[in-house]
Amino acid sequence: MISLILRRGALSLATLFLLATFIFFATEVLPGDALDVSLSADEVAMMPPEVLARRKAELGLDRPILERYLGFLGGLLKFDLGRTIITRAPVADIVAMPLRNSMALAAVTLLLALPVALGIAMAAAQAKGRGLDNAVSGAAIIGYSIPEFVTGLLLIAVFAVWWPIFPATITASTDDPLSVLLAAAPLAVITTIIGSIAYLGRILRVGMIEVMASDFVERLHLSGIPRWRILLVHALPAAVIPGLSAAALYAASLVSGIVVVEMVFAYPGIGAELVRAVTRREVHVVQAIALAAAICVVSFNLLADLGISALDPRTRDA
Repeated sequence: MISLILRRGALSLATLFLLATFIFFATEVLPGDALDVSLSADEVAMMPPEVLARRKAELGLDRPILERYLGFLGGLLKFDLGRTIITRAPVADIVAMPLRNSMALAAVTLLLALPVALGIAMAAAQAKGRGLDNAVSGAAIIGYSIPEFVTGLLLIAVFAVWWPIFPATITASTDDPLSVLLAAAPLAVITTIIGSIAYLGRILRVGMIEVMASDFVERLHLSGIPRWRILLVHALPAAVIPGLSAAALYAASLVSGIVVVEMVFAYPGIGAELVRAVTRREVHVVQAIALAAAICVVSFNLLADLGISALDPRTRDA
């Protein structure tokens, strides 16, 4: 198992290096820069070319791309994400708070959605082809098919306008503790939970149905083992294996920012910060957020691979 962890860890590090390289060159080819955005068209027209060139040189925008790439890699090795182009603020300070908020939203969503999705999947698998299964499957398809901004706007209309129970947008400050921020964002949490239950429930339902129809479960039934014990102790771990990778990718997407939900509810997360950074052409901020998202995806995939190997020893040599 230790050799497996070392192999998968080395592969994850290599993947992160390739992703970091791709992120750098993909963001560097974007048209314009932060200086172009910060200046109006009249300012650019009236500014002499030599002054504009000097401003770009002061901000390091005229350096060769290879030099910028080596500086980017060197900064990553020193855990230095650089500074913004215009305000010269540390990128780490700008990204830290939104990333914390998105991680908190994702954690609450998964803690609430996973048990519900598991319960729904087990109930649907037990009633395969009957009314409960059809109702659960239909509700899951509807819940996952409806765009999150539609769900969010519907919740705002019902629970913030018609029945003003919850605030329509976030009213807490980003400096408030996480408990205060999440308490001020119930509709954002509910929106993400609805989509999560629908997605995870469908994946787990399929895995549960396949396991319950397998030969080893039939032998357990014939051995006289209680049905609840077969379901929870034997079938559930095997049913979770096929959905771990998909669930890991979904969890990573939650952590790296649900842009639509954050924009609808003005939630101060990493997705909303990414939109602002792209609008301002703050390349370093965009690179940091994209790299954080890549780390989330690779880390969750690594955890899923290790979890699958722990649950299914046959995969350890793969």
